Amino acid sequence: MMAEEPSRPSVFADVRERDDFGADRIRWLINLRWVAMAGVLVATGLARAGYFPGVAWPVLLIVVVLGSIYNYLLSRRASGLGTGKRAAVSQALVDLVMLTVVLWAAGGITSPFIGFYVFHLALIGILGGPGATLVATAAALAAAGFLALTDWVPALKIGTWEPAPPWDTIGNVAAFTTTVAAVAYVVLHAVRELRDREQALGRARDQAELEYQVISNTLDELEAGLEVVSPDGHIEWRNRLADQLAPSPSMQGTWECPVADRGCEIQPSGLCPVWRARDEGLEGRCRFTVGDRWYEMLSFPLASRGDEPPRIMNLYVDRTQSHLAERRLLHAERLASLGRVAQGVAHELNTPLATIRTLAADMREAIRSLGGDDALQSDLAESAALIRDETGRLGRITHSLLTGGTLPQLRLNSSAPLLPIVERARALVFAGAREDGPELDISDSLQDLVVAADPDRLLQVLVNLIQNAADANREAGRQCVWVSAQRRGSAVEIVVEDEGAGIHPDIEGHLFEPFATTKPPGEGTGLGLYASYMLVQTMGGDLAIENRDQRGASARVRLPAGAESLAKEPGVHHRAPWS
Repeated sequence: MMAEEPSRPSVFADVRERDDFGADRIRWLINLRWVAMAGVLVATGLARAGYFPGVAWPVLLIVVVLGSIYNYLLSRRASGLGTGKRAAVSQALVDLVMLTVVLWAAGGITSPFIGFYVFHLALIGILGGPGATLVATAAALAAAGFLALTDWVPALKIGTWEPAPPWDTIGNVAAFTTTVAAVAYVVLHAVRELRDREQALGRARDQAELEYQVISNTLDELEAGLEVVSPDGHIEWRNRLADQLAPSPSMQGTWECPVADRGCEIQPSGLCPVWRARDEGLEGRCRFTVGDRWYEMLSFPLASRGDEPPRIMNLYVDRTQSHLAERRLLHAERLASLGRVAQGVAHELNTPLATIRTLAADMREAIRSLGGDDALQSDLAESAALIRDETGRLGRITHSLLTGGTLPQLRLNSSAPLLPIVERARALVFAGAREDGPELDISDSLQDLVVAADPDRLLQVLVNLIQNAADANREAGRQCVWVSAQRRGSAVEIVVEDEGAGIHPDIEGHLFEPFATTKPPGEGTGLGLYASYMLVQTMGGDLAIENRDQRGASARVRLPAGAESLAKEPGVHHRAPWS
């Protein structure tokens, strides 16, 4: 008997045992043969007593002796005869041969026990199936032909069926009764066997359904999508996450690639990895997005028969965190490189900045000493003052970069009037602009507003936003930029608007990332909005940019209101900010 696998007991073990026809089936045939030998022995005794004078009882006795010896030896080594169908069928064929010899000695084809061939055919059919039944049928027909031949060839005849009355009737009844009983026994055994198999198959089906449900539920809880696609592109199975990630089948029910509309990001050939796995038997992969999540699809060919194309297993893995980590690492490397470059630039700028500042101070004194047109003198003096102040601010920045590698500490312990900062930003952005050049419309709402912010840093933010608005207008053939502000509770919201082309969808989600820019090479570094966003966040505010309803873009800077502004609100007591 084949040993079951000890690692995993299963209901399938019973099915395998019954389908393999183990040694228990050999023992069943041995027991049937003992019954048959007993019946032949009784017939031998009756023939020896003269009730069936034409029967060659010595031949029957030889069959009983040899059959009993063979059966005894067989019973001693039943477990070593094999457990396949062939072993059981071969033993049934041995019984068919012995039946033929018994019938030969009992009158051949005229013996009423000729019907026992039906019993043996039924027995072999149950044991061996359709193939063995055909073999047994051929053997039974051959045996019956041999028995018929003995009637035609007297030399082959060894016995006759000529019982004296009433034994002829008794013999006929006994033959009919035993044949029907034997066939009925085999049929009942077959029915019982069929019922047992149905029960075993039912248990196996329940077990398979349970195991499938457990596996399916387990796969549904995985943080990865899994699906199997047939060679012709039909989806055979997929778990819940794959059902969410992969597109629905087409109208023809075939699988469609989730990145077919924009090409594969990893596989430059453009061949979908699913069909690559099917046609070339090679693994493939590609990446795609679902909302703000990044997924990678891995395709693997499964084993197939012969030259048939393989099924494909697709695995959808969430790569969002690794993708974000890669981007953060890339940004960190860029910022580190930028820091090293900034230190080098700061070192190189120190000397010319000091020279420009000195020359600006000398120029201002020279303008005062020359006299002349008061308006021209005032403009030149203002320009000289701007040059001096801005070079001083740049000097502080370069000195801080050289000594500590960071920008100067923000000054957040005081309030700054908003209007002078905006006016200064206009002077820096539109310095030297002609009358027909760009326009900056500053709303009167800025008059009395004060913000709790570092003036230099807020100036840097506003210069960047106004410059971006002016550049957008220039590209669109427009001129006007609007700056307004209003109180919103304990905060002040500053709005810079333009009438340009607006924000392109490709850059809308990356506005505040380092090096993100839509300007042509050489016209922008992609650091202005990033630096402005970081500065506003550090000052306790927020920066947002969106498209306007009419046309253009709107940048909104939200900062804490200054102490003077808070004091003007009814019921608000003056208190120093950030105390």
